[in-house]
Amino acid sequence: MDLMATQGSEPTGEQPEIQLAEYWAIITKRRRLIALCVAVSLFIGAAISLLSRPTYKATAVLDVERDKATPFDITSTPQPYLYDQEFLPTQTKLMRSREVAERVVQRLNLLSNPEMNPQRKLLSFGGSEGAKNSKEAVIRVANRLQSVVEVVPVRGTNLVEVSFVASSPAAAADVANAMADAYIDWNLESKFQVIGQASQFLAAQIEQLKSEIDAKERQLQAYGRLKDIVSVDPQSNVTLQKLESLNKDYADAVSDRVTKEARYHEVSTARPDAIADTLSSGLVSQLRNDQARLEREYAEKLNLFKPEWPAMQQLRAQIEKGKQHLNVVVQETVAKARDVARSDYLTAQRREESLKNVLQGQKSEAMALNTNAVEYNNLRVEVETKRALYDTLLKRNAETQITSRLRGERLSNVRIVDRALPPTTRFRPSYKLNGLVSLLLGGAIGVILAFLLEYLDRSLRTPEQVERSLQLPALGVIPAVGGGRRNGGSYGRRSTRGLRRKALGEGDQNVAIELLPHEQPRSNIAEAYRAFRTALMLSRAGGVKTIAITSSLPKEGKTTTALNLAVVLGQLGKRVAIVDADLHKPRLHEILRVSNRTGLVSILAENMAPTDVLQKTIVPNVSVVPSGPSSPNPSGLLSSEAMRKFLQFVAMNFDYVILDTPPISPVADALLLGNAVDGVVLTVRGGVTPREHVVRVRDKLLRSDAKILGVLINNLEEQTALYGKYYYYGKGYGQEKVYDESPKAAMTR
Repeated sequence: MDLMATQGSEPTGEQPEIQLAEYWAIITKRRRLIALCVAVSLFIGAAISLLSRPTYKATAVLDVERDKATPFDITSTPQPYLYDQEFLPTQTKLMRSREVAERVVQRLNLLSNPEMNPQRKLLSFGGSEGAKNSKEAVIRVANRLQSVVEVVPVRGTNLVEVSFVASSPAAAADVANAMADAYIDWNLESKFQVIGQASQFLAAQIEQLKSEIDAKERQLQAYGRLKDIVSVDPQSNVTLQKLESLNKDYADAVSDRVTKEARYHEVSTARPDAIADTLSSGLVSQLRNDQARLEREYAEKLNLFKPEWPAMQQLRAQIEKGKQHLNVVVQETVAKARDVARSDYLTAQRREESLKNVLQGQKSEAMALNTNAVEYNNLRVEVETKRALYDTLLKRNAETQITSRLRGERLSNVRIVDRALPPTTRFRPSYKLNGLVSLLLGGAIGVILAFLLEYLDRSLRTPEQVERSLQLPALGVIPAVGGGRRNGGSYGRRSTRGLRRKALGEGDQNVAIELLPHEQPRSNIAEAYRAFRTALMLSRAGGVKTIAITSSLPKEGKTTTALNLAVVLGQLGKRVAIVDADLHKPRLHEILRVSNRTGLVSILAENMAPTDVLQKTIVPNVSVVPSGPSSPNPSGLLSSEAMRKFLQFVAMNFDYVILDTPPISPVADALLLGNAVDGVVLTVRGGVTPREHVVRVRDKLLRSDAKILGVLINNLEEQTALYGKYYYYGKGYGQEKVYDESPKAAMTR
């Protein structure tokens, strides 16, 4: 409760979930406004369609192909076709150019057409002024034609549609076809004009290139004679061929020198025995074998004979002589091999040096030749390039001349696929399109106005709005009697009509709301009050006994609510006391037709006993304490000790005590009684009371420590989507008996 007391306006916390049912409820509630907007829009659309001058639209279709080549394209090979996304937009812009439009104006004489040239009087001048005005008129009509002609490329193709809208079918077709023809003529003239310019340019370039080629060829020949250059081709140049041969010979000499040098180092550093074995052709090996045989023989005879034996000494001398001979053969063989290797190495080295010197001289000669050949090649390449360009220009010039001869054939990359025909049906106004647009526009305006009015409506109509805006429980919704004030329903009025009327059900539309649950217990209004009774009994743990009924402003149905709540509580068999605590404008005694000579004022000011003031009513189980005589100080009486004792008395003797209190905004009486009872019910008039007023009243009650049980929406004339479901549900439910229920049945129903 403290949290709610600090809130003086709508909560700014989490946004409520968007409900499509709420939007549909707004549209349903404002359906008459939406229907009116649609009807007005349809009427305006019909009037515009009937009063508009009919127009006709004719369309010509052109096929615009891209030129495969241009006279300025002098490349040797044709370029592949590439898609250009800017080509068709450029052509459509050219079709709507002023040059093409002026051709159409002059071709069709549109200056005399009143639709295209309303200012025809300018053509009446003569002389130079008339010619000037005529030219200005052509430009003006051409500009007007540019603004109304429609050129649209067909997506995904090379086709372009040229359309024109006129008041005459023939005029529309003529202008569309003239636009197509004028564009083709202009395109041909532009292309052949470019071809003529290209032909002149090519002829001049050919003559210039011819003279340049002659000069360069003379310069090339003179330079060749000066530098003694016949040809720079390696296949026919002697200097280059000789250099190539010397390079090869020098490479072979270097290879030979390296090989023989390696052989010389190998023979010089190797063991003599290894060299002798290799170079002696087997002689050294044979001598070694003979020496080994003699040594074996000596070793074998040594086992039989002594070394001093003459035969042994002779054999020993033969062995020593063999060793000496072997050493001599090895040394001679090695010396001879080393001399041969050294001689071969020196010979190869001298040959390498000789070839190297010759090669250096040949290189110098070749380098001089290359230096001269660079300039020679530059001159030769320049001559060849100019000659190739000369041949290409000759070819293009011949093609351009052939193309210029085709001018009379009117060959173009643009052709007319379908010429425009006079339309048989009008283009505007379109009744179907105008009707559809009017319907959609009227519906959109109606829906926007409906939501705008709903946004500007700051009243409370649904329980959801109560809980969202006030942070208080919604105890129920009471609909207007008979659909509202138009049918005679009455909330908060001084009307006693129909108080003794029989319960006629829904068929009786001219009944008052007061005591309706008693007069017509099977009605929907009575069912709504019984739903309010159930919600109120369950609004607080342990139940409530003393209840104050109040409102923020007068005529919001608080008296009716208090009285009908007493009626439905009495139908439960409970003893109910209803107290008229509105000492400013009391009404209970008028509605219940009881005496007001004594009442609450008598108890509080004159110390009368409550039993002397309590009066029976026509409603079973319901007693009333009227307000009594008027008092100059109502607030003082209601805040007195006597009032507190009175409330204790009625609470002890009755099951429920209901206080009808004055509205809070004009007076503060309800604030004084709010903390003296178990709870306060705040009634608001549905669709009328601004929620800001209710918020301020809520804050006042919370600051006075009053216990707010909830809010009751009263006298709601139109049914919302959510409440209407319960309303129509209750219309066929529970009407088979009169509501004289027990408390248990009421709590479980």
